[in-house]
Amino acid sequence: MELPRYPGCFVCGDSEENPAALGLRCFFEDGVVQASFVPREEHAGYPGIVHGGILASLLDEASIWAASMAAQALCVTRSLEVEYLRPAKVGKTLEIRAWVVGREGRFLCVQATVEDPSGEVLARSKGSFLPRFRREWARLFRSLKETQKE
Repeated sequence: MELPRYPGCFVCGDSEENPAALGLRCFFEDGVVQASFVPREEHAGYPGIVHGGILASLLDEASIWAASMAAQALCVTRSLEVEYLRPAKVGKTLEIRAWVVGREGRFLCVQATVEDPSGEVLARSKGSFLPRFRREWARLFRSLKETQKE
């Protein structure tokens, strides 16, 4: 199932609404959020190497959706700890995955990875997310169902 997108969002947005948008499209299946992304030169921090902030943004987006799907409410990030293991290269497809691993009181705990095409983990994160917007969740998914019927 493809997850909704906000047109102006930096990560999942539409380039017509937000020229800086990464255009990430997230999908949800069997409790895991997945996305693919091919970074361009403008995403580099060092020539040919993807900026760590871009990787953190990808991990955060997928993690928020994993938490939101589990909570049935849009979530906000409480904390996100990112570990960078290997350089991500510009022009190479990145696979992003995120899944809920537990709860701490009101917060959902999520782990996520960015992998290269061979499955090598380039970066990983763990974070804590708070379910916050139940009405917006209902509106988004009602709208998604209506679009799918057309």
